[in-house]
Amino acid sequence: MPISQEVIDLENRHNQVEAEPTLVTAYEILKEQWQSGDHDREVGLHLMFLSWYGQIEPGQSTGFTNTYEEQGELMKTLTDVHAYFEPGIHQDAEMLYVVGLAAELFWFMFPYDISIWEQRGIEYQKLYRALSPNGIDPKIFHGRGYYGAYYEGQAKVENGY
Repeated sequence: MPISQEVIDLENRHNQVEAEPTLVTAYEILKEQWQSGDHDREVGLHLMFLSWYGQIEPGQSTGFTNTYEEQGELMKTLTDVHAYFEPGIHQDAEMLYVVGLAAELFWFMFPYDISIWEQRGIEYQKLYRALSPNGIDPKIFHGRGYYGAYYEGQAKVENGY
């Protein structure tokens, strides 16, 4: 089952001038979908993004509480979803890009497996660039909620990841 319009709307409400801390609600919906067995690629991409973003951004803007327990849950969700997709990730430029960039930018903030995530950022960049030597097309992210808006902006950075 694809991402619901409700999740996209919640993500988009966060991406407005007067942003609302709605990302935690989007995360909760997606996590429930995932735990119910919906391992759709788009669900996984958004869930990994929100798990990562919820760890690095302040709670007042995202809606996450930033407690130690919640940070642990977010990291577990991120690693569990990544582990599900890892066997096939090497041929998926978008997934290599988004997971690799997250690892490259903030590997030092992950509460465990720091060296693994640091190395993953480097490895995924090489693999992604082999598939997309000129970089990822920002247009693929357009209209995909805050996940899309965030990575569309990152993909426009000249000589970026």
